[in-house]
Amino acid sequence: MVGHDGYLAAAQQAKAGRNERLLRAALAEHPGDAYLHYQLGKDLEVRSQFAQALPFYKEAHRRGDPAASWRHDLVVRLLFTLKKLQRFAEAADLAGLEIARWGESPDFFFALGDLLLDWALAEPARAAGLLPQIEASWLRAVAIGERPELPDSVKGRGSYLAAHNLAAFHQSLGQAPQAAQWRERARQWRAEAMPLRPPSR
Repeated sequence: MVGHDGYLAAAQQAKAGRNERLLRAALAEHPGDAYLHYQLGKDLEVRSQFAQALPFYKEAHRRGDPAASWRHDLVVRLLFTLKKLQRFAEAADLAGLEIARWGESPDFFFALGDLLLDWALAEPARAAGLLPQIEASWLRAVAIGERPELPDSVKGRGSYLAAHNLAAFHQSLGQAPQAAQWRERARQWRAEAMPLRPPSR
């Protein structure tokens, strides 16, 4: 069997470049369109071009309707992008502005916990103050549970993904019993979310 990995990678890169060109052309015609800013930011972010994505995300956030269906995904992705760029204080300010709207979003609190963890690792002097907030964020995600009706909600952030993070969190603090409990919860929730398929005949 002949492999086509190189061809597929080249085709994907060409498609990504084409999408970016089309979005930039559309924005040139409609520079005030918040949704186009969001889409271009996402196109860049999924290719790990975080610095390039950030101004488009910020413009989408500034111009966009807070009630827009894509706002949930924008806020979570903007938190992630700021985290990747280590702009932690700016991300925390954004979270403070948005928390009232997304108090029932596991994705929001999952992203917030990840953000605060990276901040604590980057600036150990802040860790003591951030550790309780990290745990609280993931606990809140678990308490909310899965919210598939939220636009672009990622499966697992309200269950097994947050539980996995809590297990790793307690393990890093030497709290083996709590880590084991969360590890088992993560295993159970993942099994429930991804039931085994019957063998094909």
